[in-house]
Amino acid sequence: MLKAQIIVNLPSVETARGMGPIEWVRSLFGAELDLRSGKEALTVSAFSLVEGLSRAFAQAGVTNVISLLIDKKVIYLDANDVPDDLDLLVQAATSAGVLDRRFKEMHLVLSHKEKGLHTIVDVGIESEVTLGGEEMTIDLSARLEELQILAGETAAAYAQRIQTFGANPNALDPHRNSLDALASRISAAIGRSIAGARPRTVPAVVQLIRPEARQLSQFRNLGWGENATAPAYRPLPTRQQYGAYADPFYYYYYDPYYDFVSWTLLNSMMMPSYGHWHTPYVEVISPGGASIYNGADPALFSQDWGGSAVSFASDGSLSVDSSIPFTNAEDPLQSIDVGGSDTSSFSDGSFGSSDSFSSGDSSSSTSCSSSSCSSSSSCSSSSSCSSSSSCSSSSSCGSSCSSSSD
Repeated sequence: MLKAQIIVNLPSVETARGMGPIEWVRSLFGAELDLRSGKEALTVSAFSLVEGLSRAFAQAGVTNVISLLIDKKVIYLDANDVPDDLDLLVQAATSAGVLDRRFKEMHLVLSHKEKGLHTIVDVGIESEVTLGGEEMTIDLSARLEELQILAGETAAAYAQRIQTFGANPNALDPHRNSLDALASRISAAIGRSIAGARPRTVPAVVQLIRPEARQLSQFRNLGWGENATAPAYRPLPTRQQYGAYADPFYYYYYDPYYDFVSWTLLNSMMMPSYGHWHTPYVEVISPGGASIYNGADPALFSQDWGGSAVSFASDGSLSVDSSIPFTNAEDPLQSIDVGGSDTSSFSDGSFGSSDSFSSGDSSSSTSCSSSSCSSSSSCSSSSSCSSSSSCSSSSSCGSSCSSSSD
């Protein structure tokens, strides 16, 4: 719902391309060749980046790590949503033996809760970029905890609560300012912690998805009352999302009611009393991710968007108009299965976890030999399991084992 970004230029040097056969022959005759590649490569090591990021996020007060991947290999994974595990990050990367090697891409994800705002911090680093480009991008995607569904809440009651929030002219700006403050704090800490880093921030915006028929049809599958479902933590995503749904929250804290929240707010924004939403920093996008308009655009007041396709009964239940076709899809936008819950889809090795790198407390661990797991699946090159006693169906031990060698 709230999005901000930090873009970081890291120390790098322009790279040279290799000579082709004809150029090699020309060079023998003294020809001066332009071998500039038009790209630049990092001059800072993986160790400096992981250590610097760990120090920066500690300074910024963001200490809950979800995962670290280097070249698509899972180095650290918090399978159980353990808080304050940032200090295990460098330890896991050192144990995996990846910090003294060159890498192509690094991906670090953290979770942070502050002042009613739950933010996923998604850090992406590329070792080689187009000349003049930035090597590090940090996406901050935040949602308001007060807009999550409550246990036992009916569809009508939930919609009314969302509308009440939206009608308050002072409800949204404090959260947007909080996200800007968090981004500024992280940006400043990175500038102090990584030598030569030059970060800049992109101000926070409110982003709402305008549901289409596929998303509206999914409202029929939502649980209400005693069947209401809380957002689900899934540290190892099983599907690749697209468009507006290629968002950290859909990957790591999936909330099936998020489209319903967007629909309710958009429906309310059509009313003049919601004038405080009619600003340029409120952006409405399609499920495919394309920008449709912002809150200050007159097109906002067009009613031709499906707002009347959903209605509520006197008992609080929800119904979707029969003109909206039924769909059995699990996700609101077409997605691709990327391999289930095991790590073999992402990695050619095993990975650290918040349990396997604990500070010596083995009471919650289950021993695991190199030939067996608790569920009889084999554990490649592993010496320990996390507190999880079950293993995935892949040949590796999934999130319950870690590797002692690379």
